[in-house]
Amino acid sequence: MNKKIYACIIFSFVISFGLLLIVQNYFQEEPVPKGSEFYSQDFSSENELIFLIGSSNIGQLNTTLIHEKVSQKFPHHIVYNLAYNGDMPSERIKTVDEIIKLNPKIILYGITYRDFEVESIEKQPLFDPQQFFTDLITNEIGINNKINPKFTTLEIIRKTFSDTGLFPPRELINFDNSPFFVFTSEQTTLANEIELKQQGDNQKPINIGSIIENKHVNDLNLMIEKFQKNEIKIIIFSTPLHQYSLDQISPETKSNFSSILEKIRNVYDVKIYDFSDKYANENIWANVSHVSYNKKSNIYSYDITDIIVTELEK
Repeated sequence: MNKKIYACIIFSFVISFGLLLIVQNYFQEEPVPKGSEFYSQDFSSENELIFLIGSSNIGQLNTTLIHEKVSQKFPHHIVYNLAYNGDMPSERIKTVDEIIKLNPKIILYGITYRDFEVESIEKQPLFDPQQFFTDLITNEIGINNKINPKFTTLEIIRKTFSDTGLFPPRELINFDNSPFFVFTSEQTTLANEIELKQQGDNQKPINIGSIIENKHVNDLNLMIEKFQKNEIKIIIFSTPLHQYSLDQISPETKSNFSSILEKIRNVYDVKIYDFSDKYANENIWANVSHVSYNKKSNIYSYDITDIIVTELEK
């Protein structure tokens, strides 16, 4: 069977799967709970749990390093990274009760501008045939998570047709204590200046819109209230972006984002750390919105470690 026939078979599969995703998006009220295996396991009562939550901007943290450094100073403390790709407050709130049941000592919630993007609140078709096929053929998907149906299907297709030569080899990596997240070997490399500049120039505008009517803002506030009601310490930090990405964010969006954080600080007395531009010009980037998975980018993980240690020393 030649490559053209294989390509036709795969294209038919992709179209069928796309239609399934569209139907699921518009008719399924509640998605399957994320991470049910993790949340249902028994944790030793001797251990204190510390959770990192957020999207791929949090998944890029070196959880192994953070856990090792924290547990050296504070035995019986375990750090878990519960990040998953595409997470936003309106998605995370669906698992907030499961998180609370595990009674973590501290939660560090990493957020960025896109967490409050208005367009993401409206129902959008989950399937883009052109993008799906591009992701399938290339290794440039970036950071993925193990519970994303699109990612799972991409991997099934790759494995099924691995002997055809249509797809380049793909190595998947995950850190210990990161139950929902995997990334590719390409994410361990550093993008060059030309690549980063091009990514920044092509970055789509971010619109937060009205803070009062923003569902993501309201859901984040509700989560904070729930955590505090259950005596769980919540700390928020803005995740880092490359300077080329920051340059494309409008003054209005930056102002709205700052207002959201300032209101949270004042109303809920939550500590907030700003990393949005801390490493903006450092040579640590896989792309303009994600640091790379290598030793150079561990400066980000060390800073998060310092926040946890400082809190535990009180």
